[in-house]
Amino acid sequence: MSLLLLGVLFVSADWRTFVSQLRAAQPGYVLVAFVGYVLGQVLCAYKWRWLARAVGFDQPLRACVSYYFGGMYLNLFAPSTIAGDVGRSVLLAGGRQGVGRALQSVLADRASGVVMLIWVSALSFLVLGPTVLPAVVCYGTIVVAVGCVPVWWLLPRLARLLFEPDHLIRRSSEKLFAPYHSRPRLVLGVCGLAFGFHLLQIGLLLLLAHALSIRVPLWYLLMCVPLITLLSGLPLSLGGLGVREGSFVFFLSLVGVVHNEALALSLSWTGLIFGAGLVGGLVLAVSPDTRARLQGLGRPT
Repeated sequence: MSLLLLGVLFVSADWRTFVSQLRAAQPGYVLVAFVGYVLGQVLCAYKWRWLARAVGFDQPLRACVSYYFGGMYLNLFAPSTIAGDVGRSVLLAGGRQGVGRALQSVLADRASGVVMLIWVSALSFLVLGPTVLPAVVCYGTIVVAVGCVPVWWLLPRLARLLFEPDHLIRRSSEKLFAPYHSRPRLVLGVCGLAFGFHLLQIGLLLLLAHALSIRVPLWYLLMCVPLITLLSGLPLSLGGLGVREGSFVFFLSLVGVVHNEALALSLSWTGLIFGAGLVGGLVLAVSPDTRARLQGLGRPT
């Protein structure tokens, strides 16, 4: 799927213009964007540590950062974030016991990130209106964002009313929501960190566009980048490769960014993501925390 989507995009590209666009990139800005992206992942690991502590894992921040970066590396080899999420759950648990609780913290981490991603786009639509995007996208995003709040509070209660105690849906909802329902300050803090991380990423993308001499308005990035990120997170291609680039080309074309420029920007952003994943592989290989976990998993039990 990744190769097919990239092939379609490259067939309709002007290679000379595309290559000259990449060669004209200012390396200093690209390096700053890459470092900022990696530091943003450290912020995400810090957020995940809060959620892991709520379910009984009191790991130091250094260990959580190592596990998180190891998950980033594993994400390069499977659709969406499936491999990375399972990998860091196993690393956090250190074995079969506790994997369920570890995965619970990972799912809560993903859920908070997705919800705040939707809120970034929804708040932009609330302030600016539909603009160049269809009204159904604008108001649909706002409805979904606002609807996440009552769903968070009502879903466990509805599950208790509608299903028997041993029903899969009821047991799953209770396990996922129970540790965090009684900690509103934790939930608000996690959501605040996730919201700040998404704003940081959009700022880094704007910096990368400046490095490539591509003019993209910030207000439009606030609207469309969350939608692009959600689309690239679908389990359709390796690490979102191809889906992300096609989404960039489509959405940026609505504000006058030509095909070659949008493709250059999207591939540069993908390069940052994959480069950070390779940094995660280095961390996975040399970190004493991950090495101890992997050695423990390799012993017979």
